Amino acid sequence: MKKQLLVAFFLLSICTLSAQEQLGIRLSNYGGINSTLLNPAYHATTPFTWEVNLVEGAGHLSNDYAYLRNTRIPDLMKNPEELEFEFGPGLPPGAPEKEGSIAVDFFREGNRRNALALGSVLGPSFYIQLNENHRVGLLTRGRAMLSGRGIADPFNYYDYDSRPFYDPFEVPPLRGAVAGWTEVGLNYLYQAEAGDGLVAFGVTLKALQAYEGSYWRNASTFELQKAPNDSLGGTPIDFRFGYTTGNLPEGNRQAERNGGGLAADLGFVYTIYSRSDAPYDWKFGVSLIDIGRLSFRRNAADHAVRTTEPMTISTQEYQSLQGLHELEDYVQFFSEQALGSPEASFVGESFAIWLPSAISIQVDKSLGGPFFVGGAFTQGFPLGPGALQRGSHLALAPRMESRWVEAALPVSVYDWEEVRVGMALRLAFFTIGTSHLGSFVSRSDLNATDFYFAVKVSPFSLFGNRDKGFSRKNGKYNSGRKGKVRCYDF
Repeated sequence: MKKQLLVAFFLLSICTLSAQEQLGIRLSNYGGINSTLLNPAYHATTPFTWEVNLVEGAGHLSNDYAYLRNTRIPDLMKNPEELEFEFGPGLPPGAPEKEGSIAVDFFREGNRRNALALGSVLGPSFYIQLNENHRVGLLTRGRAMLSGRGIADPFNYYDYDSRPFYDPFEVPPLRGAVAGWTEVGLNYLYQAEAGDGLVAFGVTLKALQAYEGSYWRNASTFELQKAPNDSLGGTPIDFRFGYTTGNLPEGNRQAERNGGGLAADLGFVYTIYSRSDAPYDWKFGVSLIDIGRLSFRRNAADHAVRTTEPMTISTQEYQSLQGLHELEDYVQFFSEQALGSPEASFVGESFAIWLPSAISIQVDKSLGGPFFVGGAFTQGFPLGPGALQRGSHLALAPRMESRWVEAALPVSVYDWEEVRVGMALRLAFFTIGTSHLGSFVSRSDLNATDFYFAVKVSPFSLFGNRDKGFSRKNGKYNSGRKGKVRCYDF
């Protein structure tokens, strides 16, 4: 049962992915309405009077707890219905997995364990230029996210499995959440010249529709120890969790709206004009994104377990959990074990989960002609006890861009761990990319992957003003004349 749950969790994470930041799209001058997801003012240098995103989809998984041995993504996609998995710790030391099977194994060393799985589809979205100073846009988006942060190192599989009985270890505060929601956003951009540059302020106001969600949080440090007969003993705890109940019963499960909320993105961009034929010399941006929360008010249960005395809990009974339809029975059983009553942990019929709020800083430098190098640093921060949480993400992305062709090579570090190299390519209106190229091309211990694409439509007319703007010949920001650009000769 333990093996099946671990394998299922890892595979479920892979199936519900979304790219971490999609910097191959976000940092481009042709990112348009898609770049507003990182900074609502970042499309100030997009040279179109309007643009429509038809669809953008993406996938990202990152965790430092489990991995698949000697694997790449094409191996998982070749014949997914015939895949066989083995439990790595159950194999003899040094023994390879069976031919045609993939072993699920676990990291042995490291800091606190974190996990992140994201899912996002940007639907029909657009912006339109009202005049030289104002742009407005509309975004429609569906998202799903799972995050877990601060999981104590002694919970590593091998560390915990070999730990002797009655050897206490500290469990520091930890948090996790999972949620699915949709959002409709109204974007507004104001831009104006300032000295030898351009300043732009942007805001996106979002109405949220909440579907499914759950959160869990340990608010204080406590001690835990293994005990015989699959039992755990520990000092007093302060633990809170909540979940939606609409899709727990067996049957025809479907998406059901269980709440809503509001959120906002705020952004600022300062562009310094170039004295050469480049669109600009430098571009600096800073933004606050996903400031808001989901309020679950239907089919919701909120629980709190606060104890004042040490306790011992048998975990053997929980190993017989067969599915989500039994979850509430086991929650009541846990409440009785910890608090003496099946109903004692229940505290309300609603709860909130904060969005993955973050601050992001962007820098872009023109190298002359079509060559640029962009960088971005994004740091997530939780705003409440129940919160989805980004980690830290630092990336540098050199690129070559033109009206019809673009290529980028982002190099990124997530949570100050492994350095990953990606690639993004755009041909006319179609973009495809990844921030972890190695997960597709080389076999290794697979614990992260990333993929995204976008299909957009934009006009052939390039926007400009009398003094400064995008030239009609090549779209560079130097002549300020409107006009038509010829189609690329394929």
